[in-house]
Amino acid sequence: MRKIRQLSDPELMREIMSDNFKAFTELYNRYKHVLFQFVIRLSHGNYSMAEEIVQEAFIIIWENRKKIVIEYSFQSYLKKISRNLFLRETGKRVQEQLMIAEIENVREAENFVENEVELNLLLEEVERIISMLPPARQRVYRLKHIEHLSQKEIANRLNISENTVESHLKQSTKFLVRMLKTTRGDLVNSILLLFYFIVLQLF
Repeated sequence: MRKIRQLSDPELMREIMSDNFKAFTELYNRYKHVLFQFVIRLSHGNYSMAEEIVQEAFIIIWENRKKIVIEYSFQSYLKKISRNLFLRETGKRVQEQLMIAEIENVREAENFVENEVELNLLLEEVERIISMLPPARQRVYRLKHIEHLSQKEIANRLNISENTVESHLKQSTKFLVRMLKTTRGDLVNSILLLFYFIVLQLF
């Protein structure tokens, strides 16, 4: 049998599903630095938050090892988990700020932050709207926001110009916002939803 370090990510995941902690340690060592830098970028240099999120992301992988289904690469899956953890953590911090802020509709904003069901419904709605995009535009959008590729990487993979990639992303975001205003107008003006779109632009 090959050494753990020689195994591919899918092979390591199969080992992890069989409770092989050494395989888990190898994946952790393989991606912890990449993931840390990803969260650092999301959090604008918050090292403490990045460390916590990286640890939590790998804990989630281990605790759910028996039922994990990875549709894309393991790295993309990790980034997706980390992004969700970042949004959750930021939501908590927004909630704390709202408790002392004197702004209009503060109660409505707090209720939205507290309501995890609403957030999940929103994410489902976003996915539904994304599936309505033209195939080429949807492909670019998913490469950017799910596989977390740069515009240059997307252009190279799809053999199109970076300007075309940028145009697809802008049009996709405009369509997403417009559709959400139509379907979920009660949430579009909330602080967290606005923040959600800001974060998407960073990916």
